[in-house]
Amino acid sequence: KGVPARRMKVYNELLYNNVEGFLLACFPVCRAILGQGKWTRLAREFFREHRSHTPYFRQIPDEFLKYLQDTWQRPDDVPEFLPELAHYEWVELELATSNRDEGLPAYDAAGDLLSGHPLLNPVLRVLAYRYPVHRLGPRHKPKTAPQAPTFLLAYRTPEFEVRFSLINAATARLVELLQEDAGLSGKAALERLAAEWGQADSATMIETGRRTLADLQTMGALLGTRRHKIFTKTS
Repeated sequence: KGVPARRMKVYNELLYNNVEGFLLACFPVCRAILGQGKWTRLAREFFREHRSHTPYFRQIPDEFLKYLQDTWQRPDDVPEFLPELAHYEWVELELATSNRDEGLPAYDAAGDLLSGHPLLNPVLRVLAYRYPVHRLGPRHKPKTAPQAPTFLLAYRTPEFEVRFSLINAATARLVELLQEDAGLSGKAALERLAAEWGQADSATMIETGRRTLADLQTMGALLGTRRHKIFTKTS
């Protein structure tokens, strides 16, 4: 015997309310910018159209982000920056619940960041956006992206606080180099960065980079230097 339509409607509405509750918790700025009507329309489209690949409510924001990036057809009355803003808001949840800091290698917090091998905070992401997502809100909704992209460093502190820091393109690339090759010393990473940027005077880049590495450690994005040497990747 089938489930009565009225009961099924009540069940679907309860399920939708649960889903929307998780979305509201993760994407409050998206909701504030869209307003109640457009937000509800978007949430119901996601609920109706997206085939979720997870049974866990915690991963509903992941599925929503995937929907925005891969499937969703943006209406003309919704800002172009919404998928980027949603990703920015989602990163906070992803870092807050990450376990990538388990099994950290031994490191020296007072190690030399140039001669040693810098160890980044493992719960960290380098972010690049067309829009200044950290400034978006109901009173700031640009219609076009600025010429220069926005680079942010997102990381979790030992107190489990997720922080976002505005960085420049050079710092973003330096962190990426250290992520890509744990065998690089701080100096080697800066020399590689200078070569990529076509700077013949690597000494200037190294001196500037030394201060940048120190700043990264002060903010908690870099922990120190590895105690055990790791061989550099070869091409």
